[in-house]
Amino acid sequence: MTEFEHALLAEFPAQELALPTSDPRYELAAAAVLGALEHALAVRAAAQVGAMNSAAAVLRMQYEGLLRAAWLLFAANPAQVEKLAMPLSLAAEKGAKNLPGNLGMLAEIEKVAPPGLVAPLAQFNQFSRHALNSFVHVGIHPLARVRTGFPAELAETVLRFSAGLMHLAYRLLATLTGSQELMDRVTRLHSAFSDCLPVHKQPNS
Repeated sequence: MTEFEHALLAEFPAQELALPTSDPRYELAAAAVLGALEHALAVRAAAQVGAMNSAAAVLRMQYEGLLRAAWLLFAANPAQVEKLAMPLSLAAEKGAKNLPGNLGMLAEIEKVAPPGLVAPLAQFNQFSRHALNSFVHVGIHPLARVRTGFPAELAETVLRFSAGLMHLAYRLLATLTGSQELMDRVTRLHSAFSDCLPVHKQPNS
């Protein structure tokens, strides 16, 4: 997974992401993607020290960061973007409370975003969100895993899902640059690292 990340990073050699516009929509989407990538790093760090319950909880955060980025880029209306672009304050925090939650964002994304982005986000939500929510809130899943241990197969699944979401995040970063050539290169990278990705077929668009 680390080698996969290095290969993806190599496609973005500049220190700062070059956005084609100063539109807050693009800047906020980029910030959300970078936050999701930070969570991907935290998932691996937790796994390396055997803290798989923490890794599973952070995986949920990684997904939510990517979901927020996709929503900001493709579905958020100007008023919603403006609320999230406001300088951080108590008033801004209160104003952002009525923004869509995860299911609302996903429903809006499904109407307008590219299928290659929508499909894995929807699949992750369908098959993983509830279990990972349990890890975030110390529900039945982590309580059972602490008592009986974290199965190696499940740990591998967590890392594979994290790698898949990481790939989607870099694809979204490439989309934000506006370079079709970069988008194509980043998308194709999955073929060389299929051993660390989810077993389902990766989308091509």
